[in-house]
Amino acid sequence: MIERFYAKNLVGFETLDLELEPGLIAITGPSGAGKSVFMGALLALFGLSNVQADISEVVLKKSVNLNLESFDNDEAEITIRAIKKEKIRYFLNDLTISKKRLSNLVSPLVRHIAQRSNNELSSELLLELLDAEAVKNSKDYAETLENYKNLYDLYRRKLLRLQEMKADEKRVKELIEFAEFEISKIDEVSPKIGEDEELMAIKRKLSKREKISEAISKASRIFESEDDVLEALTLIESDSVLFNEAMNMLRNEFERAQAMLEELDEINVEEVLNRIEAIASLKRRYGSIEEALSYRDEKIKELEYYKNIDHELGGLEQEVEELFDKIEKEAKKISSIRQNAAKGVEEFVNNLLLDLRMGKISFTFSVKPIDKTGIDSVNIDLQGSNIATLSGGEFNRIRLALLLCKSELAGGKGILLIDEIDANVSGDESIAIAKLLKRLSKSYQIIAISHQPHLSAAAKQHIIVTKESGKSVAKVLNSGERVTEISRMIAGENKMLEARTLAEKILEEFSS
Repeated sequence: MIERFYAKNLVGFETLDLELEPGLIAITGPSGAGKSVFMGALLALFGLSNVQADISEVVLKKSVNLNLESFDNDEAEITIRAIKKEKIRYFLNDLTISKKRLSNLVSPLVRHIAQRSNNELSSELLLELLDAEAVKNSKDYAETLENYKNLYDLYRRKLLRLQEMKADEKRVKELIEFAEFEISKIDEVSPKIGEDEELMAIKRKLSKREKISEAISKASRIFESEDDVLEALTLIESDSVLFNEAMNMLRNEFERAQAMLEELDEINVEEVLNRIEAIASLKRRYGSIEEALSYRDEKIKELEYYKNIDHELGGLEQEVEELFDKIEKEAKKISSIRQNAAKGVEEFVNNLLLDLRMGKISFTFSVKPIDKTGIDSVNIDLQGSNIATLSGGEFNRIRLALLLCKSELAGGKGILLIDEIDANVSGDESIAIAKLLKRLSKSYQIIAISHQPHLSAAAKQHIIVTKESGKSVAKVLNSGERVTEISRMIAGENKMLEARTLAEKILEEFSS
């Protein structure tokens, strides 16, 4: 529900600042006063028209119909603001939002009854209406629908899996050959984790082998002077323990180095280099030895799957066929229930259309490929005319009648913004439209531009738009002012006194 509407520097208006009430709100006033500008500014805040005001804002009561996503906060109210400077910017709860996203976000809550949108009377929405009527008639039907949807979801998952497997089956031979090739390429090398580092260490030693041998040979001359050093230490009466330990440690190191050189002599250098290159090639392709081995394990699992695919495919095909038979049976059962429910909806809507001086509608059913809603495609027929050929007035009156039906069946709620739905209609039609809107306003907040006294009299809140000193002004009328405005609407400016009694009578009728 809109609680407040504000606009500054709107075409013709200096400032608009109105507190709005729940229920039916009538917007009236002389032609050219600015009613359409008023409505356009309101529509613009929901992304349904172009922004004209420098600043405009609506404050809404938070609704369960709105999924605010990241724009939600802890407040009980929602604020939508539009600012027009060099460019137009939209804000939802003080966070910037694009016009398209804003429009999509508020679409479950706000409807503009003037724009001809066949989506409002789409087969899917008509099915929701028929399902609501069927649930009213039988509580078991809700469970039937839920079971069907669960069964259909399972069927779709299985079907998608089957399609994937069939696609794999067509190229399974190629996939088997590829998997075996990939496994063999890695198995040819049979790398071990850490082997690359060990090989590089051996390569470094091999590259220094001659230098190490030559250096040890030269350094070994130190042992030729070992006895002379010991003799000298004895003569000078110095401790020779440290020298002996150092010489023994040096001898051990040289022996270890010599053993290593002997081992290197036995290594085939070409084999080491080839092994290093083979592992490097795997690393270039897979990133590391660990990743190569992991990839090999994956391919082994794939190979097992491909070799078992025929057996699994046959079982899945049978399961999908059985599931389809079940959902088809359930869809036919649901279709039969819907066709029975259609009679009750037709009766409800046709009673409303009778007052609107319109012919009767009927629901026409045709079979469509089975989907989440069943096998039914539903359309509306108005005595031989389909939705596409209806006039704008007929279309919108049927639309309102169906909205009222859905509201009373399923508790639909929201905001309806209506442009002159009672224009160019007879007095009886105008009364019927006013009654319908008043009844619908128990669930919806309805803001309607009107030139007819009956809708204005039915309204809970009456706003007049007039010109004062060349500027448009919007004002909420009190009870006395409403009588004056409705008198003007009945008889025009010159005969308002004569119409006053009738205006009071109409207000009294709709207040009861």
